[in-house]
Amino acid sequence: MFPIVVVFTVGTVFIAPNEFISKIVPLASGRPKLLTFVGSYHGQTMGAYGMSGHPAQSHFAAGGNVVKIPYPYCYRCPYLKEPKSCGLFCADYFEDYILSYICDPDEIGAIIVESVQCDGGDVVPHDAYLPRLREICDKHGIWLIFDEVKVGFGRTGRFFGFEHWGVVPDAVIMGKPMGGGQSLSGVVGRSEIMDAGVGLHLFTMAGSPLACASSLASIDIIKNEKLAENAKYIGDYMFEGLNALKDKHEVIGDVRGKGLVVGIELVKDRKTKEPAPELTAMTVYRSYELGLIYYSVGIFSNVIELTPPLIITKEQADKAIDIIEQSIIDAAADRVAKEKLADYAGWGL
Repeated sequence: MFPIVVVFTVGTVFIAPNEFISKIVPLASGRPKLLTFVGSYHGQTMGAYGMSGHPAQSHFAAGGNVVKIPYPYCYRCPYLKEPKSCGLFCADYFEDYILSYICDPDEIGAIIVESVQCDGGDVVPHDAYLPRLREICDKHGIWLIFDEVKVGFGRTGRFFGFEHWGVVPDAVIMGKPMGGGQSLSGVVGRSEIMDAGVGLHLFTMAGSPLACASSLASIDIIKNEKLAENAKYIGDYMFEGLNALKDKHEVIGDVRGKGLVVGIELVKDRKTKEPAPELTAMTVYRSYELGLIYYSVGIFSNVIELTPPLIITKEQADKAIDIIEQSIIDAAADRVAKEKLADYAGWGL
């Protein structure tokens, strides 16, 4: 588990945990604004929708109190920098420009960030970014909240994704794997956040004992069967195989991820990095025809996302990589009928 060094209280939220955050943080902090990231996905209800920065959700206005900044997307740096020489320019830009000229830090109650930005393209931040973000938050009295709804509970090779960077959050948003197949989500946070409101986030159908029992059993299995360790082991194995594919196929621009959240970014040209969303869609569809199901993500709809079960084996990983390679070959050679994609709606396509 993550190294909590302050007193936390548990607040279980069964419906839209990010909706809870959108309501509680301004109330608890006395600061009206939240800061999130371009490419982020936090949910479909109004407050969570407004917090999200994915282009698939840009067609509906919501959440005027939210400021969005670029996520540290090193492969496609929005500042046109190189990660080895940028000096963490994105963090400096945030503190020196955004907090100076766009939004006063005294107005920001919390920063909500995904430790790995999945729907935005399985983007892994620069190793120094999240620790630096913690420093900036501490300096300005801003809460740092991690959305671990998708990558939590062992998927990245640690129980929570933020553990890879040794960062202690002020609150953690959880869901998806938390319920072990049942509908369950939750927020764990500082008492000054969680206890700020009464009757603020209540639902008639909340509090399912079946979902709670399923969650406890799932946590026991993840811990006792060392599934986080398996996620790291098989994830490293898959990265090796997928990087071998990258060496063979020019359309693979980048392979990235943590543990068993893996992104394969497809491009038309490696030098220009022009996204290849249609090729990605055809690859996804061809894999479906060959017996492998996954989907595409990313702000350009050009990233293959692999999030297999934590119990996956090396043999299953090998088969998946073989199917992906064949699918890329078939899609690049126009062996996938484009009319088959008419009813296919990718994430943001």
